[in-house]
Amino acid sequence: MAGGFMFELETVLAFGVGAGLVALAPMVKRFGNPQLGDSMNSTGRSMAKSGIKLGVTVAGAAGAAARGVAKGAAEAAESIGDLVAEARHEMQGSDDTAATPAKASKATATTEVTVE
Repeated sequence: MAGGFMFELETVLAFGVGAGLVALAPMVKRFGNPQLGDSMNSTGRSMAKSGIKLGVTVAGAAGAAARGVAKGAAEAAESIGDLVAEARHEMQGSDDTAATPAKASKATATTEVTVE
């Protein structure tokens, strides 16, 4: 957990420092140091883009993990639904009376899950 926090902090810092340099560069140019202003702008843009790239990568990985968890939960829900249907069917089959087609259809459960 601490490693993830540091990664997020580095991403925010890279973006923040880079954006700050880009924002200050025009003022430095106006106050008489165009080379320093250009250097600040170039370095700042590079740092800000790096921060954005890291953020996009982390967001993509988190989204993929969330989709995997959702898919696993959907599969688990479907398995549990199947088990409940099987248990109901077995309970009806153990009765002394024969199960009619109407009773069998009541024992069947359908679980529909959509994962995006």
